[in-house]
Amino acid sequence: KYPHRAADIAQSYNEKQVKCKDWLCDHLYFDMRTQKFDRIYVAGSWYGNVLVPRLKEIYPDTEIRLHDIDEEVVSISKNIFFKDDDLVKTELIDCSVYEYKYLAINTSCEHMPPLKVRPGSYVALQSNNYREIEDHTNCVDSALELADQYGVKDIIFEGDLGFEKYTRFMVIGRVWKKH
Repeated sequence: KYPHRAADIAQSYNEKQVKCKDWLCDHLYFDMRTQKFDRIYVAGSWYGNVLVPRLKEIYPDTEIRLHDIDEEVVSISKNIFFKDDDLVKTELIDCSVYEYKYLAINTSCEHMPPLKVRPGSYVALQSNNYREIEDHTNCVDSALELADQYGVKDIIFEGDLGFEKYTRFMVIGRVWKKH
């Protein structure tokens, strides 16, 4: 039904994608596994095919909501990757107008303005400094700059991961101001 998406789906499994999702989940596991959330949101989720299985290992009884603006991506995610999973809900949502709470994950912060996050909520965020890509409209130069964009005051983890052409930044923490 989606042969024109084969390359895009394959790209979602590339080494850097997997490495960055693993990095995030390793820190959620080691730094926040005892934290309970009513729901986990993944903004700009793409297919969720790499991240969600790892999240389910850490938070097996927590509902996960995948938000993406691409209708075909949502359909593929809903009808192929998570068809029989009652705890994973895939929704066609413009992340820029939604207010997030509980735990909001965004591994594509460079593609969008900062999310609206309810104060007191947790975030796990990744962005980069790879400005040569046209769709990268919100790059940062450090994890602390990313934390500042979101009003993260209680930082649980901040760090960077170096790649050949860019650096990936991550911050996990709690938001204490609206922006």
